[in-house]
Amino acid sequence: MPPETRPGAGTEYSNPEVPHEVNVSERTPLRDFLRLSIGLGLSVVAVSATVFFTARLWAPLIPFRYEMAVADAVVEKIGKESPSSPCEAQTRRALQTLADGLAAKMALPGEMTIRVHVGSDKTPNAFAMLGGNIVINRGLLEHVHSENALAMVMAHEIGHIKHRDPIVSLGGGIAVALLFSAAFGGSDGGTLAGWALGLTQMSFSRSQEERADKEALAALQAYYGHTSGADEFFAYIVEKYPELARLPAFASTHPSPPSRLQTIRASFPPVPRPLKPLPGCSKGK
Repeated sequence: MPPETRPGAGTEYSNPEVPHEVNVSERTPLRDFLRLSIGLGLSVVAVSATVFFTARLWAPLIPFRYEMAVADAVVEKIGKESPSSPCEAQTRRALQTLADGLAAKMALPGEMTIRVHVGSDKTPNAFAMLGGNIVINRGLLEHVHSENALAMVMAHEIGHIKHRDPIVSLGGGIAVALLFSAAFGGSDGGTLAGWALGLTQMSFSRSQEERADKEALAALQAYYGHTSGADEFFAYIVEKYPELARLPAFASTHPSPPSRLQTIRASFPPVPRPLKPLPGCSKGK
């Protein structure tokens, strides 16, 4: 080693200057981060779409008896609620009789049965649940004036059950929610899962609703011999909630009420037929 470079020789040592090109990336870290983020986002979207559609495809293949077994735990409380009066008990029996009569005209699979429950909610609504269960809100019974109008709503929900719509929606929804929760975790993951679930179900639920309307009109024609009165509830919705008619198509899970009214009224007979009174202890009795 030359004397001038030996340690302790009284000379100073300095690192040579490194060229600027060495170990310097031409791409900025921010650009790399954005590319990775976009790639990850697209991958999550692609995987979630695959999981969603696969779950919806396979869900109807689950035997209905298994769906009923799962639903029993969910609707146990509803089914065990005792009628508050003899009048309510009579109404429940009449609603079940009506549902049985409509179901007999709708060619349901052999193992599929319909069970009707009366909910205390004052919202004028009805909805189909897993396992052939239908909940008729008290508010619906207070806002329809004929059995025919009630039958249209009830047959619509039976149509959903016939085509296994509740378990199809549940299967796809749970699959996407689990995927987003696993990918993002915590409360943020739950928020994203709910947001994604809402958007992904919309394009399917509109077609499900249109199909259920067609099933219901066919059932009323077979049960009563006509479809008069089938528009009553939807006419009420249009009058009471006009803002629903102005929702963009992508933001509405149902066909617009005016569109549904037009379709239903197109099925009416040339001469209106007499309507039947509400079954059981209806409003005004």
